[in-house]
Amino acid sequence: MQNSLRLLANKVDESRGERGKTSFSNVSSMDWDFSEDESFLALCDAFRESGETSAMEFLATGEGAFHFQELTQNAAGEGIDLSDSESMAEFQMEVLETIDEINNKFS
Repeated sequence: MQNSLRLLANKVDESRGERGKTSFSNVSSMDWDFSEDESFLALCDAFRESGETSAMEFLATGEGAFHFQELTQNAAGEGIDLSDSESMAEFQMEVLETIDEINNKFS
């Protein structure tokens, strides 16, 4: 049920053009648009410059992992709890999807 609600919330955010806003159930009425975060922007730039074709593989490398770790630390600073594996996996998927969307615009 929670996953369905999260997916629904993400669809609503997408329909409003607010892709990248977190909508985790463990965040109490707090929205954070990670796509505007400096660490996310640096992650996107580094991915483009790397020549890597897979954002997921890039996150597994040193530089990609470094920028993603900074992004998760910023998320924690915004009050987003990524301590359980489900929340972290969901956040990582949102980041990967957003990287792909941004890079498709530049292709």
